[in-house]
Amino acid sequence: MNWYAGYTKCNHERIVNKMLSEKGISTFLPEIIVPSRRKNRKILVKRPLFRNYLFVQIDERQDNWIKVFRTPGLARICGNGRPMPIPDEDIDSIRIFVSSDRNVFPLPYLHVGARVQVISGPLTGAIGVLVKEDHKKRRLAVSLELMGQSVIVSLFDDEVKPF
Repeated sequence: MNWYAGYTKCNHERIVNKMLSEKGISTFLPEIIVPSRRKNRKILVKRPLFRNYLFVQIDERQDNWIKVFRTPGLARICGNGRPMPIPDEDIDSIRIFVSSDRNVFPLPYLHVGARVQVISGPLTGAIGVLVKEDHKKRRLAVSLELMGQSVIVSLFDDEVKPF
């Protein structure tokens, strides 16, 4: 049996997870605890680690696939034209991360050459190209084009998102 990533409608992760479990399909919805502001107070809430995604374990039998695809709230199974399985090691790693007492938070997938936008700090709104990653300092170097010139700015990885 292989694991697949299912893409859900917005905020339907828990509903789809419950429906699939009721159908006898194995699922995994990794959740994290994050602070949230409610009116004048802060509280801790559980939310999915990956918004709009959950993991589904399906064998090759056609009736199981039909059960999954006919689940309301599930938009599609991710893949390149057809569902692509996720290695068991990746699922095991996510389980370890989520069950640990460490702070876990998702980051967008960035690669050198990608266009990024600064989302926090004094450079908020600036758009540039990711030119270097330094994993030791957890910083990104972003080239910003100004008047036909380039400047390099070091930013933390949580200060940028894909553009």
